[in-house]
Amino acid sequence: MANQQNQGNQQTRAAQSTSYNYRNLAIWRQAQDLAMEVIEVAGRLPKAGAGPVIARQLVASAASIGANIAEGHGRFSLAAYRNHLSIAKGSACETDSWLDLVRRAGYINDQLEARLHEKCLAIIGTLTLKIRDLERMERGRHEAKALREDEEVYL
Repeated sequence: MANQQNQGNQQTRAAQSTSYNYRNLAIWRQAQDLAMEVIEVAGRLPKAGAGPVIARQLVASAASIGANIAEGHGRFSLAAYRNHLSIAKGSACETDSWLDLVRRAGYINDQLEARLHEKCLAIIGTLTLKIRDLERMERGRHEAKALREDEEVYL
């Protein structure tokens, strides 16, 4: 039974990798990788005092990046996709801020924070470019809809 489930899971993953979906997006994969690293960092935070609160917020913000990229990709409109990418960008900024606080509190060293900060910046930069691309596409669609014929054609 377990072997059949495993084979089914492998077939599902194979089908997903060849179809057009959010799992094929490099930005989503980067976000998921960052979230996994953040989960590891959060697991090392103190289990008392502010540690659990910070850990919860840190993991939530990091997990939200990939989740919003995926959700936006599943939407039908460019505006909805752009909105979710904007939320993902905000979550990446929030994650970066939490990482700074964790370093300041002495829970992680400067090198780890700097490496994760660079990953956050890369995600933020890519999301910014994608959001701008979607804005241009939306403007192009609106301009195309706003085209009017000259009255002279009908005279």
